[in-house]
This record gives sequence, C-alpha cells and structure tokens, in this order.
Amino acid sequence: MKPAVFFIAFSILAINLSLACLAAESWERVPGFNEADLMDIAIDFYNKGAVYAAGENTLYKSQTINGPWTAVFSIEGENNSINFIAIFESGIFACTKNGVFKSADQGATWKRVYKGMGVKENNVRHAAFLKDRGIFLGTQAGLFKSADNGASWEKYQDESKGFNIRWIEFLGEYIFLATEKGAYRGSGSGWKRIFGIMAQEGEFDPDAIDESIQAVKPVNSILVRADDVLLATDSGIFISRDKGETWKRFDQEGLLSLAVKRLLFSEALYAVTDKGIFIFSEKERLWHSLYSGMDTRGTKDMAIDRDGNILAATKKGLYALSKNKTYAAGDDSGYPQDKKQDILNSFDFEPSIGDIQKAAIEYAEVHPDKIKEWRNSADKKALLPNVSVGLDRYVTDLLHWDSGTNPDTLQKGKDTVEWDVTMTWDMSELIWNSDQTSIDTRSKLMVELRDDIMNEVTRTYFERRRLQIEMLTSPPQDLKLSLEKELRLQELTADIDALTGGYLSKYTEK
Repeated sequence: MKPAVFFIAFSILAINLSLACLAAESWERVPGFNEADLMDIAIDFYNKGAVYAAGENTLYKSQTINGPWTAVFSIEGENNSINFIAIFESGIFACTKNGVFKSADQGATWKRVYKGMGVKENNVRHAAFLKDRGIFLGTQAGLFKSADNGASWEKYQDESKGFNIRWIEFLGEYIFLATEKGAYRGSGSGWKRIFGIMAQEGEFDPDAIDESIQAVKPVNSILVRADDVLLATDSGIFISRDKGETWKRFDQEGLLSLAVKRLLFSEALYAVTDKGIFIFSEKERLWHSLYSGMDTRGTKDMAIDRDGNILAATKKGLYALSKNKTYAAGDDSGYPQDKKQDILNSFDFEPSIGDIQKAAIEYAEVHPDKIKEWRNSADKKALLPNVSVGLDRYVTDLLHWDSGTNPDTLQKGKDTVEWDVTMTWDMSELIWNSDQTSIDTRSKLMVELRDDIMNEVTRTYFERRRLQIEMLTSPPQDLKLSLEKELRLQELTADIDALTGGYLSKYTEK
C-alpha cells in the first residue's frame, strides 16, 4: 500500500473511531462562572493550554477545563461587550465593541491597543494573525492592520473600508473576509466578492452584481482546511476547492439547522449552529448531533484542547465533552434484556414523551386545530351579514306657535323618532376571504414556534431520562457529585415544567 493511501485510510479510521467514542459520551457543565451567557472560548496553546471563556462583560481564565476559574478582564458600559478572544504568540487580544485590549502576561494586566474613530470602527468583531504580515482586525467599518504587535494600526483605504467584517482568514497570498454582504477575497490588488448571490442551480455566481439586501448572503465565519475554503452562513455550509472561484453547497444531511455560526476541524469537521454542535462523518457523509448532557441549543462557540476535550460556550454556561469519559460505564452487551426492561418500567409513574409534548402544545396554545378553527371561521364569515342599526330623531316641530284659536301661544309638541336595521352580504368572500392571508402568516409563525417547543421539550425530556438511568445504574459515590446530579435532575424537571405549565410535577405528585 502506498504511503499516501495508507495515511488517508488511517485518517478515515481515526475519524470514525472518534465519532464512535463521541457518540457514547455526554456533555457536562463546567462550574465556576458568575455569568451564565458565554460568548466565546479560546485556548492558549502558547501557555500550557490555558483556557479563556468570555461572557458579555467578563473574561475568565483557568489552567484546566475543570477550573478554578478567575476573572482576569472586565469591561464597563451599556453599549460595550466582548465580541471575540484572539490568542497569538505575542499575547491575548480581547476584541470588544469599544476597541481592542491586549495582555502580554497571560491575563495579569491589560492595555487598550486599538481605538477607532466612531462607533463602527470601535466595534471589533474578529482578529487574525499571519506570520511576517502582522495582526488584522475586522471591524464594523472595515479592515485594520498592525505590523508591530498592536503598537500602531493602519486602516485599509480601499473598498474594504465599507465592509462590516465578521471573520478574517488566510490562504497563501489571499486574505478572505466574511462580511454582512457575503465573502471577499483580496491579495493586495483590490477585493473581489466571491460569494453572495444565489443562482437558480443552487450555486453562487460571484460575477452577478445585485446589491439588494434579499440577494446578499451574510457569512458568519470562514474555515481554511488545506486548500479548501469553507463558509459558515445562515443558509448552510459552502465549500470552494479552487480558492474561492467556485462554490458548492457542503453536505447537510443530518444537520438540523442551516444557521451555522462556526466551523472547526480537528480530526473531524465540527459545526456550531443555533441547534447545537454537530460532527461530520466523512464515511457516511452525514452530520451527527452532539447533544447528550447539554440542556441548551444556544451554542455560541467551541474549542478543542490538546487532549481532544471539546469545550462549548453556550447561553447557559460552559460545557465540556471529554474523550476519556464515556457515557455508560463498561460493556453492557451481556446485560439481561429483562433487567433493561425492568429499569425502563421503573419510570412508568411518569408521563410519556407524547403526554409531555401534548401538554407543551396546549400550554403554548399552538395546537394545529387552532389554525383549522380560524380557517373555518373565515370560511363562514361570508354567510353572516354586516348589521348596522340607525336611529334618527326629528325635533323641528317640538316647539311651535298655536295655529288655532290662540296664535300667540307657544306650544310643545311631540318629537319624531325613526330607526332602521340594515344587513349587507359580501358574496365575493365565498370565493376568497382576505383574512386568509393573515391566517397563512400566523400559521407559518405558529408552526415554527411549535417546532421549536417540540424540539426543546423532547431534547430536555430524554436528557432527563438519561440522567435518571445513569443515577440508577451507576450511582455516584462522591457526595458532591451526587448532589450535583440531583440538582441537575431538578433543573431539567423545572425546564419541562416551564414548557408545560407544571404538568410533569403535577403528574408525578398524583
């Protein structure tokens, strides 16, 4: 076997083994943070793998993923937040809405090294480093560069000064920019938009110029792997094998959401979406969800340390997926089938997933019958008339002079009151009712809301059930760990109650 073929085969085998291991593992929440909503995660491979996790206003540091965590940097102001953490050999850079701060001593002290002119230049979304070419900043008002480790900055004065930049990446002599209006490529002689317009064939035509907001596809981030360039967008993942000249849609089978925020490659390809983290199988050409143990889909970023542990920054804190810790202890291939069924039967006192889903639909008032009732009512509307009631009062002759024997006498007569009822039908509504348009819009929104609720309650239900089985079959011996798992069980129960109006707790208390 040739060395190249052997290497490819070995790589595929290693990736598939990693997928098998990860499928058996479970996320665990990492404690030690004062704020739950984490925005970014970065690992300092220049400093023994120290981990930095950024909340909206505070940056935390730990030498290991298990802590302890220490707040090493914080910002103030209502209109300020941490956007991105970049770690280079020269130091740690905190990109914020109010400039860039740098620490050259592993987070002990910080100094502002960049401040732009105005709100847009101050809002730094991303930072990237290229050896021998310096540090690049992507701001809401264009691209900046420093050739002296942040001591001074120079703004690109070409067309890129109007770009709202989200990400910067390099491939050879090219610089790739992810912006609100697609992806651009530059090499010192100007910029070319290489991604942004969708053609009928499902590919992107970089030569078609259409500046309308509907036609332009924003790009969230870029990943360069060997000679391939991959784009993470709100419309899925796209790949170019010719440095951005042409684009194809990447495999999306198994990817539950096309809203992809980040891409990362480490033995396998990972995607961070608004519905969690997914790992791609090259052999199956299929995405697998990594959700076990995580009680939120609000994942913002991820990182992988030297030991292969995956860290996820989410809106509910930091989660870790360890390669050395499997979800189930030991091999249960010889476990008696009747014993497995006994364990599952021990939860008969709790409602089924169908009962929970029904309760969630009723509590949120998103049952499909609601739309049917609206449509039936709209169809019957034409059969009912518009009713109006009129009332008129004539008081002209109420006071008058006597026309008889006493002409000088002012007399009081009776006022006249008339009333009427009018009914009208609009028979055209038997064919088309304008209310149907409004119902269609409401129906679409209700279906989306119902899907979100079903996904959330289903995932939480089975995450709770997995935790119950784990506590039953492998009860923790450590008191602290036992309390943490018990609190986690109560938390998942509370999450389901919040989605169902307390249905789970009421059911189990019967």
